[in-house]
Amino acid sequence: MTKTTELYVAINKLTFCLHDEDGNEVLNKDGTTKEYVLNYKADKGLSWFVEGLEPTDLEELPND
Repeated sequence: MTKTTELYVAINKLTFCLHDEDGNEVLNKDGTTKEYVLNYKADKGLSWFVEGLEPTDLEELPND
């Protein structure tokens, strides 16, 4: 018999973008959306973001 392992939700990658008051995103030179990540100081205390989420709340991304 296989033992069931309990799984927990965590943040793997969290990115942000910037936009102006008209909703125009800041772009890279190649025209793609410029992405930002939190610096270490701002990254503290994000555990609340996943509290209450269950693995069944997630949708798997396609493997390209």
